[in-house]
Amino acid sequence: MRIALFSEVYWPMVSGVGVTLLRLTRALEERGHQVRVYSATYPLPEGQADRPEVHRSPSTALFLYPDVQWAFPRLRDVVEDVVRFGPDVIHVATEYTMGVAGIKVARQLKLPVIASSHTDYDKYAARYNVEWALRVGWHYMRWFYGHAHRVLCPSRIHEEHLHSRGVTHTGLWSRGVDPNCFHPRFRSEAYRRSLGVEPGDLLVTYIGRIAREKNIALLLEAWDLLAPERGSAKLTLVGRGPLEADIRRRQIPGVHVAGLMDGRPLSAAYASADIFAFPSATETFGNSLLEAMGSGLPSLVAAAGGVLEFSQHGGNAWLVEPNSVSAIAEGLHRLLQDAGLRRRLAEGALRTAHERRWEEVYDGLIQDYYAAIENRRLVQAA
Repeated sequence: MRIALFSEVYWPMVSGVGVTLLRLTRALEERGHQVRVYSATYPLPEGQADRPEVHRSPSTALFLYPDVQWAFPRLRDVVEDVVRFGPDVIHVATEYTMGVAGIKVARQLKLPVIASSHTDYDKYAARYNVEWALRVGWHYMRWFYGHAHRVLCPSRIHEEHLHSRGVTHTGLWSRGVDPNCFHPRFRSEAYRRSLGVEPGDLLVTYIGRIAREKNIALLLEAWDLLAPERGSAKLTLVGRGPLEADIRRRQIPGVHVAGLMDGRPLSAAYASADIFAFPSATETFGNSLLEAMGSGLPSLVAAAGGVLEFSQHGGNAWLVEPNSVSAIAEGLHRLLQDAGLRRRLAEGALRTAHERRWEEVYDGLIQDYYAAIENRRLVQAA
């Protein structure tokens, strides 16, 4: 099978969506399928060439979120490339100009479309004070998703949210965790020493986008509240985003910004922590949290969004009231003080991660592709 994937967000842009789509491409290719990705243009890491499966369109930084590129696809060029590739199905993974290009190409070439929804726009709109745009935005989203055979969601919770907004032809494309990448065996004392963590000290880690919608500011406020009680504990933020430079500039005591990591360094960053902090209340799933669970970490988690699909308070995570500095501080204090609780949550986290494997996730997605292809065949034959 040949899949044409349309998304503004793809390697080298690092985000939950970007990483998920890169992982998807690799998994499909390992299963013998062919993938062509149509995406925006991003600066490449120094010394690295672009990935061979990608067709880039000219782009500029998105005004509300400059780390994301807004593409300006030349439809004729895109159509010519798609025709040469000869896909069986088109997968649109973002709802912006690349997604619209994918829909236009599908209509012109009479190809089936699968869409996937990755973002809770209602919560993002609240974070960025643009709630006024939601009415028009959802009118557009219903039009956009209406071109797809099915709209795949990372969690049942997000699926129910789409239903409440009038998008009902949905399905589930959940997430898994790779034990070859995220596992307690990657714990590194050398990594801990590099952060100034002494034997007996506790290391709290956040991994993800360093951005407003992830509630990083609330986490830092809570950390400051704990100053008299946290002792020699350290907080490390791993990732990149709009708030990174400001946090570095502030030089907050006990806080280290490690920057972007991948591969084995990322595996070590997870497994070398003692507590994982995940304050975001905007997640449609929560990839980082599941990776932390796979790494055997007890986690403090905001009780909101898709994380509730696999997080159980006191079982595999410690859930706290979302968007609350005091709740985050109280939860962190409890975890820092209670080694027995940390141990129980870590054991539950590993059990949860063991139950969620990518193989089953990809098998289901491939069946959705085949169903869309068959549906298009039946429609054309009618």
